[in-house]
Amino acid sequence: MGRLRRSLIPAAASLIGIAGLGYGRIQGESAWITAGAVCLVAGLAVGVISSVRCGVRSEPPAVRRKPKPIKPASNDDPDSLVAQMLAQGRYALLLRPQVAQDLEQHQFESTLEVLQANMALVPDGSVILGEADDLDKEQPASDGGLWQRQRAVRVAPYFLDRYPITNRQYYEFVASGGYEQITYWDTSIWPAVFDFVDQSQQPGPRFWSDGYCAPGEEKHPVVGICWYEAAAFARWSGKRLPTDAEWVKAGSWPVKLSETQSSQRRFPWGDTMERTKANLWGSGPGTTVPVGELPESVSVGGVYHLIGNVWEWTRGDYVPSCFPPEEFISESPLKSIRGGAFDTYFDSQATCQFRSGDVQMARRRNIGFRCALSVCDLTLYHEASPESRDEEVPEEVTA
Repeated sequence: MGRLRRSLIPAAASLIGIAGLGYGRIQGESAWITAGAVCLVAGLAVGVISSVRCGVRSEPPAVRRKPKPIKPASNDDPDSLVAQMLAQGRYALLLRPQVAQDLEQHQFESTLEVLQANMALVPDGSVILGEADDLDKEQPASDGGLWQRQRAVRVAPYFLDRYPITNRQYYEFVASGGYEQITYWDTSIWPAVFDFVDQSQQPGPRFWSDGYCAPGEEKHPVVGICWYEAAAFARWSGKRLPTDAEWVKAGSWPVKLSETQSSQRRFPWGDTMERTKANLWGSGPGTTVPVGELPESVSVGGVYHLIGNVWEWTRGDYVPSCFPPEEFISESPLKSIRGGAFDTYFDSQATCQFRSGDVQMARRRNIGFRCALSVCDLTLYHEASPESRDEEVPEEVTA
């Protein structure tokens, strides 16, 4: 409508000018001739300017193109079914004992390779939870006793995702109907799942639109998902959220020095803050970056972006250090988040030990997650099939 109006105004002015010129000449009145000439020139000038402006094309907006989800495989074709699950990132399900025993040797080896490429093995051992400055400090409990702000926790061997879950990875969960399958969701949250929608009211993270992330952010960590959404994705992929102790152990990588002493890193790269190694306030672009950037952020075990970029949900309940656990959890069920984010200002909040928390339903722009797997839940060794073991080995040809 605006473009039509812009074209009609100069046309009308030109017509009025021509009419004025004609009338002035017929009547011999110079005033009409002058007025007509002015209208004609003005109409032509406005028309030329409008044409030039319309001719200058602005940059077309980036097109939000959703990728095609992984095509469902036929249940009658085991190879294609395994390939589908590997492409979706659901390799953990294939390594469950009840499934792994039915895999062919080549299928098992392919699955194991994908696991090792995408997850880092963290060995068992103890880890100290809490800030190093708080060692040996205790706080009074409500019953007159003492409860400690720091504690040692024994952790069994486990695998942890090398990177936070990306928008592209999360899209496979959404596209496969993850928001419609209640088996992936906590029963307590079923009534609210329909509210977990994007900007266009489609199922998905809060800041997506039309069922997908913004163009160019496929490899950025997914954000705008609450704790329940992170837990549902983890179940769908055959994994789970890490515990606080597991998350801290992957970053601080404790080294046992003696029976009573151990050393833990304050940051994945050492004991000194180096902002060039993490996407934090003042050292990054002010938003998330692709998970493959900042390779200097890697931990000893090969885990990236534990510090900065996005906070990460864990399985743990969050209790501020000024509250005894038994008094706080019942009143405010928060979940623990770790690692700091692109908007974290204070160095003290971007360490392996620092912990914060948020309500389970929070869908913030600076919180993402990664998944974990217990080694005891997986089959990591696959015996060759009886047919393979019984194959005859040809004798060597002797000269």
